[in-house]
Order: sequence, then structure tokens, then C-alpha cells
Amino acid sequence: MLGVLLALAAAAIYGAGDFVGGLAARRASVLFIVGVGQIAGLVTLVVLAALLPASGVLRPDLIWGAASGISTAIGITLLYQALATGRMSVVAPVTALSALSLPVLFAYGSGDWPGWLPTAGIALAALAVALISREADRTGMAAGSARRALGLSIAAGLGIGVFYVTMKQTGDGSGLWPLVAARITSAAIFTGVALAMVRRWRQAPMPAAALWGWAVLSGAFDSAANALYLLSSRAAPLAIVATLTSLYPASTVLLARLLLHERLRPVQVVGLAVAVVAVVMIVYGR
Repeated sequence: MLGVLLALAAAAIYGAGDFVGGLAARRASVLFIVGVGQIAGLVTLVVLAALLPASGVLRPDLIWGAASGISTAIGITLLYQALATGRMSVVAPVTALSALSLPVLFAYGSGDWPGWLPTAGIALAALAVALISREADRTGMAAGSARRALGLSIAAGLGIGVFYVTMKQTGDGSGLWPLVAARITSAAIFTGVALAMVRRWRQAPMPAAALWGWAVLSGAFDSAANALYLLSSRAAPLAIVATLTSLYPASTVLLARLLLHERLRPVQVVGLAVAVVAVVMIVYGR
């Protein structure tokens, strides 16, 4: 039960982070938003890792963490670019559905069978994500832009899915230090990109102070959610944890509805209801 609760908390915070990051990416460079978020997230993770006891951090744990850092850097950049290009309440669910496919296939392929009722719940959760993603194209959006946003969303989901799988390979005794290794790796990648583009950025206007705050907040949310996911993956099967975590679009969609007044179609409301039923099936199946 603890793993389920942690996964649901991770989903809620992931969705909030994507909402904030997506808003900021519409007003500033995606690389700027992600880069600042990476640094803020690294600080957050170091503090959390120091607070959580780790009985033994092995080299493979850090290697798996570094590998997940590369996939995260790719996935989060593509995700924010998609959020800046397409409709937020469409991009997030499509990304989640893409991210869900990898860990579920990996878990079942490796014999991690959670049971019939949770399996039915996982299938229902995938349906819920698909229903939530049923949204009309943004008014005035060209077909080419919509297709580009869809492609970016799918690719971003695959990158995030790799993160789900690689983090599951770390040992329980390593605490949150694999996440620190992941964030150091991804932060180094973005630092290198920033140095390569420093001449171009010198000619650009300085982002507003609010954008710096949004970037920091999105990075802190992402790191907190990563920590919750890692802890939940050590307390419950990968397929279940990845499925519950991938329901984060519900959080993004609800925030978009409340704060941006994006309209929810009836099919999306049904999708949210189906997601609740899926969670109940997964919980009772445990």
C-alpha cells in the first residue's frame, strides 16, 4: 500500500512540475527552463538524499543512475518543447501513455506478474490516459505543428520510460543517491549545451524574474517526484508503480482547467473517472 501511495503522490507532483515548466517554456527557451530546473533539482536531491539513510551505495547503482540521467535529459527537453508547441492537456497524456508502455512491457517480459486484477487495472489506466488525451487541436494550430507536438510527445515518453526501467535496477540500500548521479549527469549535459550556445544567448534578453522562479519550481517538483517514484518502485512491482505514476496528466489537466481555463471535453471527464476506477482495481488487487 505504501508503494501505491508514493506512486500517486509522485504522479501529482510530476503533473504540477510539467504544468509549471510548460508555462515557462512558452515564454522562454526550453533549454533555459530545463537547465535552471536541473540545477535546482540537483540541490533538492542532494538535500533529500542526505536526509534519507543509505546502507550501501554500489558502483552499479550510480551507473544505472547516470544512464537514467541521459534518458531524463532527452525526455524532459522533448516534453517541454512539446508542451510549448502543442496543447498542454493533450501533450501530457500522450507522453504518459508512451512512457507507460516501456516499463510495463519490461516488467511483464521479466516475469514481474502482479496478478489478474492489477493487470486489468493497468489496462484500464492506459485507456484512461488515452481518453484524457482526446482533445481538439488548439484553435489556429496548423496540422504540421500538431503532428510535430505529437511526435515530440511520443519521443519524450520513451525517454521517461527508460528512466522508469533503469531506476528500478538500483539497490534498495542506495537511498536516493542514484537520482543524484542521474541529475549530475543531466545537469552536465545541459551545462555543455549552454556553453556551446553562450554567444547566442548573450544577444537574447534576460528572462523575467518570474521565469527564473518557474524554472526553479519545475526542477524542484521534478526531483521530489523522482524521489517518490524511486521509493515507490522499491515497495511495489514496476508495472503497478509505473502505471500509477503515469497518471500524472490528470494533475496537469486539472491545473490547466483551473488556472488556464482550458476546457475539458466530456470524454476527458470520463477518462478521469476511468483513472479512478483503475487505481481502485490496482489497490484492491494488491
